[in-house]
Amino acid sequence: MVILVRGILYPYDLCCSDRYSLKLQKRLAASVLKCGKNKIWMDPNEISEISLANSTLVYPYRGCYFPSRTGFSIRKLYKEGLILKKPQKIHSRARVRLYKLAKRKGRHMGIGKRKGTKNARTNQKTLWIKRQRVLRRLLKRLRDTKKIDRHLYHSFYLKCKGNQFKNKRTLIEAIQREKTETLKKKSIADQLEAKRLKAQILRNKRKMKKDKETVA
Repeated sequence: MVILVRGILYPYDLCCSDRYSLKLQKRLAASVLKCGKNKIWMDPNEISEISLANSTLVYPYRGCYFPSRTGFSIRKLYKEGLILKKPQKIHSRARVRLYKLAKRKGRHMGIGKRKGTKNARTNQKTLWIKRQRVLRRLLKRLRDTKKIDRHLYHSFYLKCKGNQFKNKRTLIEAIQREKTETLKKKSIADQLEAKRLKAQILRNKRKMKKDKETVA
């Protein structure tokens, strides 16, 4: 006994309901549609026709598509709508975004939410590297803009390496204090130099006067 399916005669044994096994068709459809086998939907009213498809190929001829010799093509059945890919399930991230926003504000970050040691949660070595890069970047910018000289740069570079400054604010304050002290020392040195020159001039005048009196 044979059965007529879309103008092609097939043995009844191939189309018998107790012989249907769509594992092959699901596997082929999954490979064609690039998804998992559980994502494949097959028309329950066309099981007999789908069960005959055992190839992913379809042969074009004069603009028409014909099934391969071994049965109906999976691609052809997909184009006809007998085999479909189930839509992607939607998982809303709205609650996740709200939770992340709350965590940025400091919520959900208490003692009970913490797992792991302090160093495991935030590595101290990584914090050290980040801090040093920030401080060194600031020093380089100040040196390039001529706000500090190379001697002051080198001095504060070593102080940063010695963990003397915890952030940019303390470093800037220390630089300002150092520049103020330098200007103060320079001013005092200039005053002392002026006094020394004045004393030298007075000594020279007294010496010249004494020499004149001696000659007279």
